[in-house]
Amino acid sequence: MSISSIGPRDSVFMPTTSAPAGSSKTEGASATGSKGLNAELDDYLKMSPAQRMREALLKKLGLSEDDLAKMGPEERKKVDEQMGDLAKQEMQKISDKTKGNMIDTSA
Repeated sequence: MSISSIGPRDSVFMPTTSAPAGSSKTEGASATGSKGLNAELDDYLKMSPAQRMREALLKKLGLSEDDLAKMGPEERKKVDEQMGDLAKQEMQKISDKTKGNMIDTSA
């Protein structure tokens, strides 16, 4: 499966970046701006696939790790269940897109 078969940022598994409040993503790349992007990319690449997925799922729910840390056990359990449901939905989307694209290599 190629990356292009997943779709444009409709998957929680695609990295996204957000500009700080009051800034524009279309501004020219300054020395500090590109360093910030490089640091952000480095941080992203250092994450395990599971960490990337968790961050993406939290972002889709509008939450951060800090938000989770402030929650009580019952609230966290609900969020964990929501994240599990979202992950299943995303995996089903990927599975649906790749059906029929498998090649039998058993011969």
